[in-house]
Amino acid sequence: MNTKIRGNIAIGQAISYYLNNGYEVCLPIGDKRHYDFIVERNGKLERVQVKFAGLYKNNKCKAGLRITGGNQSYNYSRKYSDDAFNKLFVYTERGEKYLIPWGKVDCRNELTIEHVKYQKYKVD
Repeated sequence: MNTKIRGNIAIGQAISYYLNNGYEVCLPIGDKRHYDFIVERNGKLERVQVKFAGLYKNNKCKAGLRITGGNQSYNYSRKYSDDAFNKLFVYTERGEKYLIPWGKVDCRNELTIEHVKYQKYKVD
């Protein structure tokens, strides 16, 4: 599976999670934002970024926390700012889901999601 397909699977899982938990999901037009969608419940809005965590060395699931883009002659990779979104939803290759407040993520490059400090953010 290529990264685009993995990302689409993660987005689908995230939307399903939020809808099943009573949220309204609002999808932006285009991909100019640092979040993938907005959720609303009881009048409160939150911006959500979704990542797929693939299985890598040492049998650990990792997700890249970078904004990437470009074309054939130019590529870039930037880190998300501290206020880019409110929640980080991570779907792993093992089928696990995590919903983490962005302020609780202490790295800005790559996230090893199965680290003990993130286990309390695992959701069904």
